[in-house]
Amino acid sequence: MSNISSRRRNYLLTPHRRDGLIEWMKSMLMHSFVLDALDTTGADTFSHFELLIDEHRKMTDQYLDDISQNNKSTFVPSRLKQLVPQVGTFYTRLPLRKAFEAYNLKYGITKRRHICISFNEIRHILNLAQIIAMTDMYKGGSQLGLLPPLVPNGNIGGGGGVAHHEKKEGETDDQAIRAWTSMTVTPRREVDDKSDGSQYSGDTTPEERSRAMCDRSESIAIEEAFSLLPDRTALPGPKLICFDGDQTLYSDGANFESNPRLAKYLFLLLKHGVTIAVVTAAGYEYQAAKYELRLSGLLAYFKEKGLKGDDLERFYIFGGECNYLLRLGADYKLHAVKENGPGGWMNSTKHMSESPGNWSESEVKSVLDMAEASFNSSMEDQNMRARIIRKKRSVGLIPKADEKITREALDEAVLRIQSELDNSKINLPFCAFNGGRDAWVDVGNKRVGVQVLQSYLGVPPEESLHIGDQFLNTGNDFAARSVCPCVWITSPEETSYILKSILRLAGVPLMAILNPVDYEDKKQVNGDKGNKGIEKKVDFDEMERRTSRLAMDVFTGEMIPLQRAASRDV
Repeated sequence: MSNISSRRRNYLLTPHRRDGLIEWMKSMLMHSFVLDALDTTGADTFSHFELLIDEHRKMTDQYLDDISQNNKSTFVPSRLKQLVPQVGTFYTRLPLRKAFEAYNLKYGITKRRHICISFNEIRHILNLAQIIAMTDMYKGGSQLGLLPPLVPNGNIGGGGGVAHHEKKEGETDDQAIRAWTSMTVTPRREVDDKSDGSQYSGDTTPEERSRAMCDRSESIAIEEAFSLLPDRTALPGPKLICFDGDQTLYSDGANFESNPRLAKYLFLLLKHGVTIAVVTAAGYEYQAAKYELRLSGLLAYFKEKGLKGDDLERFYIFGGECNYLLRLGADYKLHAVKENGPGGWMNSTKHMSESPGNWSESEVKSVLDMAEASFNSSMEDQNMRARIIRKKRSVGLIPKADEKITREALDEAVLRIQSELDNSKINLPFCAFNGGRDAWVDVGNKRVGVQVLQSYLGVPPEESLHIGDQFLNTGNDFAARSVCPCVWITSPEETSYILKSILRLAGVPLMAILNPVDYEDKKQVNGDKGNKGIEKKVDFDEMERRTSRLAMDVFTGEMIPLQRAASRDV
């Protein structure tokens, strides 16, 4: 059996690699599964989870209000906090029952008799509930338990057709839920830009294209129920979406070179007012060319599609987790956002106690010195074939050429330095994390990075979303949980599916998502005689060929000519 398969089988056997909330939910659902009652009690169990989360949010908000008003208040833990001591803050309601019903309608998990609902399935249901909550589908606030069930081949509540259904206050949008359940089941291969544009002429209608690309007949009815969104329409959903880099937008240690589907979803979000920020541990200071190499295919897609003006300027990258802020310019290149002076991002966020603008260089040096000493000790104690590199705001423990470091050794190194820094007198925020192949200690973390973006851009936490793959306590997305809603994915393919879900639940027509022709140019698609809807396509193979002339050591940021890169492990 491969190392990857073995790692997946044993992934949750160690306490530091468990999520308390998901594990508790799984244990509660196990009772229904053992009694063969999940089909009848599963939805009610998720309603109970909703109730506990709502109660937890209310008690937390009340306590924080009392503290802010200088009122004496004794913290009384909620029932959920007592059951799951690790549980944190929820910035929105989580419509878990509705998410469970939609997920079950699509995958039939309650019909299983031998395999209980899994950790990953609960993770997917939590992700879906978070997206539903953020796409404004609970506007007006509904009472728990009063929403009618989602039934197969019908509507919520059973009445009326899918088209022209008038929503009442607090009612979920059945069309959007139905649209989500009609999407291609992951990880089934979906049509992408490199194949779907060539088989249609410019005279075909959106409905004809939808019939050809969708394998579910009900998708056609959903498509007819949606009208194309006009240009510049703001999507009902998160206003700021932050992304991890490795294993979220691109494979670990790789670059964003050939993923047209994901590039398209990001393009659509930018076109409709969403701010996109890549909050990554990759720290190349303000050397924009190195970040551009990591995102080469995505930036090429934006250029070929003609992304302009404010849409371009809503794309940011935060390097070193929270240390180096860059923004995309009209030339499709990244430019450093000024740190100090009027409008500087550091100057504008100094009111935050943990803002990088308030750090002293002596404290930064102390964190890095402790990290380097601890990594040296871990490397010696565990006989690691590794080396240590030190940057301006981070220290890394990386494998030597052609060597690998075991997951256990990396976890030990991370937990060791976490404990040492937690027990020190250093007050700076930090992040010690296992990157999969390496371990790092960064000064600052993604909690600070997301908070800085929220403050600098004026976006409240409940309208922000962080998408990443490392939400366990040895991962660097873990800290973001405390400042905004989060979605936990495990691969770029899952990221694509999440963005597709956001767009569908927000009301973007299926045609706009599956078809590479920009739906802003719908007049051309519908048969404009002067232009047969010919799309300007991005040749990702050519882009990869051009960018492959140079490689980059992702650990150090060193640019390596192709001839040298072929002879060394990058």
